[in-house]
Amino acid sequence: MPDRVVPMIHVPDVRATVDWYQSFGFTVLDTYGNEGEGLSFAILSFGNSQVMFNQDGQPSSSRRREVDLYVYTDRIDELYQQLKDRVDVVEGPHDTFYGMREFIFRDLNRFWITFAQPSVFAMLMTGVREGNVEAVQRAIVRGGIKPETLTAALAAASGDNNSQIVETLRKAGAAPPADVDVKTLESYAGQYRHEDGFEINVSCQSGKLLAAPGAQAPLSLVALDQTTFTPIFLDDYGMLTFIVEDGQTTGCVLSHGSHQTHLKRV
Repeated sequence: MPDRVVPMIHVPDVRATVDWYQSFGFTVLDTYGNEGEGLSFAILSFGNSQVMFNQDGQPSSSRRREVDLYVYTDRIDELYQQLKDRVDVVEGPHDTFYGMREFIFRDLNRFWITFAQPSVFAMLMTGVREGNVEAVQRAIVRGGIKPETLTAALAAASGDNNSQIVETLRKAGAAPPADVDVKTLESYAGQYRHEDGFEINVSCQSGKLLAAPGAQAPLSLVALDQTTFTPIFLDDYGMLTFIVEDGQTTGCVLSHGSHQTHLKRV
């Protein structure tokens, strides 16, 4: 038997939980009973994954329970339409910065379940990394790709000298990254700090700008204009705009939607 991990969740009523999960596509693999019509234990599957439910769990009205289930599928929007009027929806279908399209709801015991599939962004960038022109074309046809994402994809493809993908992206409207000279990029390198302690460390390596938010690994950036940059391989993560006053870089602004975080250069 191959090595694997199967979560076991303790619930107040195994029978009710099994019936609830069966109602939207989980399959019962095995059960163990106790006296009467009750169940003490059950194993269910969804595709190639499994989950165990055991008795003696405690009810809770907490916003989050001790365990979440993260379920991979390829039919997010179909499942959402199927379930939205039957479950307590936490978040409807949405794309995440880490390349997944998700929707989140609670089960009858208030555990969170997230159904997830690769987003259009993930399809696009995976196609670029793998040199798969058809995958890039499929992502473009699905639509909803932001202009800055097309620019980031073009920057990633250009680095690999992938002429077919470059041409495909240009036909889709991808604008080339801004041409920022190395001296300017080097002037942005440094440490930036918000008043609450949050930091971004910016470095310039081999003519490329990188930013490391907090203790995270550095992110490769692409220039949208002379002062504004966005991560190449993360979607909707935010934009970093450097503040230049009298020829000196004094700070930066991290923008995510309408929210802005102002950081001063240390």
